[in-house]
Amino acid sequence: MRKQLNEMLEEFVTPHKVSTINQVLSERTRHLTVVLEDIYHAQNASAVMRTCDCFGIQDLYITQRLHDYEVNPNVVRGASKWITQHKYEREETSTEKCFKDLKKKNYRIVGTTPSKEFASIHDLDITDKTAIIFGTELQGLTDYAKEQVDELVHIPMYGFTESFNISVSAALLLQELVSRLKSSDIAWQLTEEEKEELKLEWYSRIVKRSDIHINNYMRERSQISKS
Repeated sequence: MRKQLNEMLEEFVTPHKVSTINQVLSERTRHLTVVLEDIYHAQNASAVMRTCDCFGIQDLYITQRLHDYEVNPNVVRGASKWITQHKYEREETSTEKCFKDLKKKNYRIVGTTPSKEFASIHDLDITDKTAIIFGTELQGLTDYAKEQVDELVHIPMYGFTESFNISVSAALLLQELVSRLKSSDIAWQLTEEEKEELKLEWYSRIVKRSDIHINNYMRERSQISKS
């Protein structure tokens, strides 16, 4: 049914936009995903979301233990329309619930740390589905997250500063991992079903009064089936 609805809605979308959406979907992945643990600076949170979109990461998981997740529209530049956001309510067990969901989806959870005692991102094995979690700007990951992740990794640095800004960290890490992923034999692309699902979601946002078009289409199909 999604495919039929998409074909109907495409009549209201320019050929250029249809082509762009198909191209973007062909580069999207759920093999890698990003988790933000209790990020409270709207500018950094928005920059990470924008980075995810730029690198073809479809899902962004957001935990809210002490702070509400907010975006800066001037930074995110519309990326929130194209990224699937999984937000967890503001509560003590926000990260725990997120981790449980990721495990159900067969993700390995990898935490980021400035400590050189742990493996470099260049050595991270991404054969399995991998979720990268970033902690708060000042304190990093919570103790719970550090204890529960499958692995910790660091981004090599060569100066006096101990850590990168979180948005810079996300960009460097995704540049490395997405590049390796796309040059590998890993089946990283979305399934056709996932593409149709996202296409319907995106078309519904960009087509004016899409809900009316969909309702009319469903009504016509219902009448045809009854006749």
